Amino acid sequence: MPQDGSLFTTPLSLAELALVGWIVLGGTGAFLASLLKRPLARFLGILLLPGILASMAGIESLIHPVRLSRELPFGWPGLPFRVALDPLSGFFLAVLGLVSVPVLLSSIGFFRGDSVRKIRWILFWLPLFLGTMAGVLLADDVLTFLVFWEGMALSSFFLVVTDIEDEGVRKAGFLYLLMAQIGTGLILLSFFLLAKGSSPDGGLFSLAFEDLSRLPVSPGIAGWVFFLSFAGFGAKAGIVPLHVWLPEAHPVAPSPVSALLSGLMLKIALYGLIRVDLGLLGLSHLQPLMGVAVLAFGSLSALFGVLHALVQHDPKRLLAYHSIENIGIILIGFGLFLIFRTTGHPVPAAIAFSASLFHVLNHALFKSLLFLGAGTILKKTGTHDLNDLGGLFRTMPATSFLFLVGALAISGLPPLNGFLSEWLTFQAALFAPSLSTFFFQSAAVLSAALLALSSALTAMCFVKVTGVSFLGQARSVKASLAGEQWGSELSGMALLALGCLGAGLFPFPVLSALSSVSLSLTGQPLPFNAEKDPWLWLVPVSSSRAQYSPLLLLLFFLLVMGLLWLWAGRSRRPVRTSPVWNCGYPVRTSRMQETADAFGQPVRHFFAPFFRMERHLPAADDTHPSYHLEVHDPVWKSLYDPVVTALSFVSELAETIRNRRISQYLLYSVLTLILLLVFFAEGV
Repeated sequence: MPQDGSLFTTPLSLAELALVGWIVLGGTGAFLASLLKRPLARFLGILLLPGILASMAGIESLIHPVRLSRELPFGWPGLPFRVALDPLSGFFLAVLGLVSVPVLLSSIGFFRGDSVRKIRWILFWLPLFLGTMAGVLLADDVLTFLVFWEGMALSSFFLVVTDIEDEGVRKAGFLYLLMAQIGTGLILLSFFLLAKGSSPDGGLFSLAFEDLSRLPVSPGIAGWVFFLSFAGFGAKAGIVPLHVWLPEAHPVAPSPVSALLSGLMLKIALYGLIRVDLGLLGLSHLQPLMGVAVLAFGSLSALFGVLHALVQHDPKRLLAYHSIENIGIILIGFGLFLIFRTTGHPVPAAIAFSASLFHVLNHALFKSLLFLGAGTILKKTGTHDLNDLGGLFRTMPATSFLFLVGALAISGLPPLNGFLSEWLTFQAALFAPSLSTFFFQSAAVLSAALLALSSALTAMCFVKVTGVSFLGQARSVKASLAGEQWGSELSGMALLALGCLGAGLFPFPVLSALSSVSLSLTGQPLPFNAEKDPWLWLVPVSSSRAQYSPLLLLLFFLLVMGLLWLWAGRSRRPVRTSPVWNCGYPVRTSRMQETADAFGQPVRHFFAPFFRMERHLPAADDTHPSYHLEVHDPVWKSLYDPVVTALSFVSELAETIRNRRISQYLLYSVLTLILLLVFFAEGV
């Protein structure tokens, strides 16, 4: 029970109100929508309240880091639901609340004008999706966790297939559901091994997280639990090679749903991974090689994601691959933390852990902003192809500017928030020489090098996106006629843009909150030096090693821009204008502009092994010849196609024993029961 016994003043109580509010509103959403005159604006406006409560509960639990728990008066016979709130779940709950509010605000404008069926569908499943995510964060036992985890998977599936009449939408949705169920199976197996291995007599002990975390686990069981949970949560987070659902689901889902999927749901999977590794297993059961494995998959995901993003011309598919990249960046920080912590280097471990969690918040902010911006652009122009855009800075200036803020943040440019978490990751990697073995040193240095390469390629990718989409001439009639979307849609994007700027300029409150998380899980607070004003200077260890001041950097930028403006204003030289040289052509057209496909040609050339390309040449009699290139994910060809072929072969073999005779089916059942009895008898 909460220590003060209060039902409505503790952070846990606020979190429970948010959870119950979302779930109740989801269950009644379609019904209430039929009673309200303006159901979309009014109902989604009501949904903002649980988001505010969730953010308040999360922030309060970080300010006063006390673990609060409670048994709910319902659940299964003998297995009541348990909920708890500690600094780790509080941080992710704060991210959930802070990001869901602007996304819901933008959804009011985005879904306005859609069919009644679609609006009712969204109003029913969207609150359930948010509520089940909150339930995963508050769950304090295996049963409660899995119930909300499955609820999150199912509600997000129904949101992905909102436009279920389209065959492509159905295929993407079922692929997502299949990968989600595979991940759930691996997570369930890891919990089973942990519960069985934690019991002194080898039987099931307790499903409560607090009980599971207290008892010793053998090294073999700990290894299996770690890698099974990493694969299970990684399937939901989208790490390579379990990422295949992500670039298929994002382009077909409504853009606010994509913002919640990428900005929040992927982070819930990372929460589950951290909860199992640090909360249930504990640092004493973790090994440096586990950190190397996380580092390897994180580095591969970061590089793979950004390379495939660079060759995409669908904005939402491009952003989906960047989600894979940023999940990789988060895992790089977490892998460095595991290596440093398990080898006895708590200071760089704490820096790496703070960088990983800081990037959780940063990615939630700028990726939600980018998906909302991309959705607004796609809705106004009616195209999913960057090569049909252009000139949007003139027709949609506010949307273009806010999208540019998100592009600068994800590219890791100061003084926005994306720079800080990547900079902290590099600061942790610079401690690599302190590691005892050359293998661990090489792993840390190589991951930092791949992170630097990924960051540079990300900046290149968003130069392509902004240049092709917002500059130059419109490449289609719809792009030239697109108008600005004012109102709630822009308001939500503006709040997220302010969040990117605020987290970048004032990192001290975020790092102070993360210090509570680090202290609760590892017993080590963050080592950030307070010898200078923490609101002005960020000093990871000491001033002589590294320091950064986002506010002074911003003032320097503003000063330089002001001086340039004054110099340009006082200069009285006449301005000479002349037409742009058209390479000898009499008229300049949009076909003379660089395309998105051409922009990625150097990347396709130098990183050819990462791609599977299919070229379509124009026909000889084509009056308007055009060259078309399709870039496919090589993981499908090398991994999933053989698996599908093997399953098809096994299915055909199984089909040969089907003869529709009930006596033979009964014989199969008896033999199966005998085998199960023999198996369990040997286990006992």
